[in-house]
Amino acid sequence: MSSFSHITSVSADSSATAVAEGSGRDRRRGGFTLVELLVVIGIIALLISVLLPALNKARRSAATVQCASNMRQVSLAMIQYINANKGHIPPAAIQVMPGVYPNGWWWASELVKQGYIKAPSVYTNPGDTVKKFERKNPFRCPEGVDEDDSAGGGGDYPTDAKNNAYRIVNDGSPGAQAEGFAVPTWYMPNCRNLSVTGAVAGDPALSISGPGARQTPFLYFNSNNPLNLVSPAWQRTMGQIHKSSELMMLVEASNENWFDQTASTKYPTSVFLRRLGARHGKLTADGANAFTNFAFFDGHVALYPTADFENPKDKMDKFVRDTIFYINKQKG
Repeated sequence: MSSFSHITSVSADSSATAVAEGSGRDRRRGGFTLVELLVVIGIIALLISVLLPALNKARRSAATVQCASNMRQVSLAMIQYINANKGHIPPAAIQVMPGVYPNGWWWASELVKQGYIKAPSVYTNPGDTVKKFERKNPFRCPEGVDEDDSAGGGGDYPTDAKNNAYRIVNDGSPGAQAEGFAVPTWYMPNCRNLSVTGAVAGDPALSISGPGARQTPFLYFNSNNPLNLVSPAWQRTMGQIHKSSELMMLVEASNENWFDQTASTKYPTSVFLRRLGARHGKLTADGANAFTNFAFFDGHVALYPTADFENPKDKMDKFVRDTIFYINKQKG
């Protein structure tokens, strides 16, 4: 009897010891040591460092594709507008002309108002002064920004953040605010203002003796003289477009007079298209250029390195990878 009790006692003690040891092991296995945590954190940090650039590249690539899609929609709307108006190419903008255009004229707003494309106005009622942006806007570049209007400005070199801004000409009162309707755009027509070097013919009434050297398909009527609107020097039609797949219609820019400017102040010897927006892809070594989308008169859109159009300055007058800036530079 005593022997049995001793065995029972030993067995009980052994079981208790085993349970205690097992509980200790379970407690030790219930958490990570500091070394283990540091290893896990290090692995996560390494994965992030590897994946983030790839994710950012994928995001920017998607933005480039979306931008091209937007420009194609807008260019097709412009083609429809031109066809409906017997081949007449509209102005990019018209300055406020009392009695003629009391609130001015803005190409993006007109395409929307006349039903050629859908896009939101930043104003709801006449007299509004606060802009309300919507992301679903075919005139908006995904790499663009909603900050204050560039107010006739533009950047100093293609990758300058100022070239990512939107534009509304005649944004004020009288103007878009008075009308209560304005469509901002991050894209610009292939446009110049009424410089005599952009005239297609002579007009004695405007003291223009002959055709100019750089005639763009779109014009900004920055003079309030109504005679400009009917002058043959400033008429633009599809009959003047001989190479629709090579003549540029739209570019990425934040100013309607986006070229024919002075040289960059930061890059005075290499950058001459300082208002052309380089919003996509990898930057050049000096950081001044990257890539931009161009839309053409046949409706297609293609991506180009902005550095191709910078140096020498006269490259705009020539063919550069099947791109033409001026209607009078179409060969054949």
